[in-house]
Amino acid sequence: MLMGCASTVQQVEPTAECLSGEFRGFGVGEKESEALAEARSALAGQVSSSVNVTIERIVSQQISNGKENLNKGYKSRTTIESALPNAHDARIVRNKRNGNKIGITVCMTKADAAKGFLERQRLMADSLELASSTELNTEHPKQKNEAWQKTQMLYSDFMRIQHLLDGWEVKNPYMASDIYFKTREDYKNYCQTVKLHWNPERETLYSEIAFSKLSGSIKIEKSPCNGRGISLAYKGSEPECSVKFGLNTCTYAHSLSLNACDGTEYTQLKNDAMGAHQKPDFAKEKLQSNFKSAEFWNQWIKEIKQWSPQCE
Repeated sequence: MLMGCASTVQQVEPTAECLSGEFRGFGVGEKESEALAEARSALAGQVSSSVNVTIERIVSQQISNGKENLNKGYKSRTTIESALPNAHDARIVRNKRNGNKIGITVCMTKADAAKGFLERQRLMADSLELASSTELNTEHPKQKNEAWQKTQMLYSDFMRIQHLLDGWEVKNPYMASDIYFKTREDYKNYCQTVKLHWNPERETLYSEIAFSKLSGSIKIEKSPCNGRGISLAYKGSEPECSVKFGLNTCTYAHSLSLNACDGTEYTQLKNDAMGAHQKPDFAKEKLQSNFKSAEFWNQWIKEIKQWSPQCE
């Protein structure tokens, strides 16, 4: 008879005593501590499930609207972060022993479950304010881009949690949206006023090739640099040719400085190209061909993009 009762406790949960809308967890163990740990784990699982449902809804809305959403790409992170850190705060509503097993039921209100998420929001809001302040107060192109990207990421994380809390009818005291939209407006104005200006030391065949390679992937203007713009100052010497190991060998050295319009240098890129052939004219043609197809262009483009305005 005792064995039969113990089996029943393991397989059948008692009637729920939790209030409507509360999270509930049930656990069974030989010791009270084991049963309580299992009940708390089940409770955290319910919260995690709630997070998953919320994020699925957000992703579905994003697809149906046909627009890129700030929440995109963060689903897995949300799931990982959804553990309930204050599961120990759940109240025990039933503690019943049958034979050598004990069954425990715990309950938690949504307001209590939200406490851990609100604390995360507080930390995010602090970081968001710092990133926003950096974006608003710097004129350094790369730092401004990085601060804006961080602002977007933090606001995305903040709002993912807020979507969850909205479903639980829990409000937060933080002004994250005000901070974000103020920063976005500033960066939008930055995008409208900052341009990349092509500024070669002198016009040559090679400077034209360089402009063609870079402007194919980045918006660059052939115009004087002014205001908050970025000057792409290109320098290149004439190719140097000589006979090496029986071959006519031509080399071309060049550099590109990213400067403020007042001449302040942010960074400089350098590289060279080479061409060799038995005939001098063919060596120069080989040099030009190698220059056009060089792998360093992709590296230059990647670096320049980190300094360019990251506009929508």
